Order: sequence, then C-alpha cells, then structure tokens
Amino acid sequence: MKLRDSFATLVLVGAVGASLAGVPAAQASAPPAAAGPSASAAGHQYAAGYQYATGKVTSRHKLAIRSKPTTHSKRVGWLKPGQRFYIKCWTRGQKVRHTRVWYRMGYSSPKDYVSGAYVKIVKGKVSRC
Repeated sequence: MKLRDSFATLVLVGAVGASLAGVPAAQASAPPAAAGPSASAAGHQYAAGYQYATGKVTSRHKLAIRSKPTTHSKRVGWLKPGQRFYIKCWTRGQKVRHTRVWYRMGYSSPKDYVSGAYVKIVKGKVSRC
C-alpha cells in the first residue's frame, strides 16, 4: 500500500507542477513512451495523404465517375461542375474528345476514373499509374 500511495503522490505532484509551468496535466502524467515514435508515425501517415494532386471539373454538366477508364464501364458516381477532388494517378483509356488521359481518383477504395477531357489540374503533379 505504501508504494502505491507514493506513486499516486508522485503523479499528482508532477501534474500540479506541470500545470504551474503551463503544461496540461494530461501531458504531464503521460509516460514518455506515449509521445514516442507511434505518435509521429501516425502524423506522417496522415500527412502522406496530401501528396495527391487536386483536380477541378471543367465541364458545365455533371462528370461521370467510372469503374474503368472507358465510357462503357459502370458509372459509380458523379462530380459536380467546378468540384475539386483528389487525383492519385493517370492512365490511358478510351479517347474522349481530344485525349486518352483518364485520372484515377484518390481516397477511394475501388478504382474510380474520370476522363481527363473535363478535368484541370489545379495543384500538384500527377504521375502515371
């Protein structure tokens, strides 16, 4: 019992001392291992998502999202005119208007594509799939 009481006192004193120094009590009582590599690795994974380029729909009408880079494939959704979205990479597909470029959308679980004929890259660089 005596060891447990002294540990609780030590944690309480550390939290009070840290709060007087301007550090929140939750950080003061947390063991140093909690703020170690796992926290920074999670930060890097989250930041890595921002490596996707951003595209903008240039069409005046809804742009179909397709399951494959062809107009005959299943339509899985729509993008609104002017809508911005993340682009993971580009590939060649069926020719639409003047281009065979199709963009694979980022942050989507299936492989979703939109025709490059109606998309303008507004941020980043798109690599080939």
